[in-house]
Amino acid sequence: MGNKERKKISLLIANDHQVVQDGLRCMLAGSPEIELVGCASSIPETIRLVGECEPDVLLIDPHMPEQDGWQAIQLIRGEWPQVAILIYTGQQHDDHLLRALRAGVSAYLPLRSERAALLYAIHAVGHGHTLLAPEAVARLLACINTNSLHLSAPGPQKSTDSELTEREREVLQRVVYGERNKEIAVCLSISEPTVKSHLASIYFKLGVDSRASAVAVALERGILTLQKR
Repeated sequence: MGNKERKKISLLIANDHQVVQDGLRCMLAGSPEIELVGCASSIPETIRLVGECEPDVLLIDPHMPEQDGWQAIQLIRGEWPQVAILIYTGQQHDDHLLRALRAGVSAYLPLRSERAALLYAIHAVGHGHTLLAPEAVARLLACINTNSLHLSAPGPQKSTDSELTEREREVLQRVVYGERNKEIAVCLSISEPTVKSHLASIYFKLGVDSRASAVAVALERGILTLQKR
């Protein structure tokens, strides 16, 4: 009997720099066990694609302009806990490493990592393991030993005040009507995972964590009204 074909690791890249995206594509080329399912250039697009693709691994730089990537990571961890998150960033601040650990990421690698290290990390987290670069662990331990790192819980995140897309408004309006995801999907001719993705993006943009809170904030800000069907 021949060996069973091993399932590919589906990967989603989230980085706002095109040159980094292109570089990652080149680094991943020739790796038969990794399948690139998409690239996102913003946090809202990342949330949408995670919901649509549900990748095995999300390779993300949380430091994108005008959005709180850490808040998005917490949201993704809550909505899609099966997605392993690999931080791949050029910013190497010690407090960022701690935030990554708190958020439950699976790996944290510097942008200058060699191709072999990156591929190893993707394979490791794709199979359920946790991985931190040795230098990152050394920095974290050094900071803890010298009491230079604050270990208190982070404060509440502020809303990003990003505008909702037309489709997100349509989804939220159906939520106002009391419809469930399945009903919204049928009404708008989209899939249930897409509805869930839109809701996650709505929560992130409004700075909330539930349907009721999203409706309350949307009504308060005048984004939606209690119009009849």
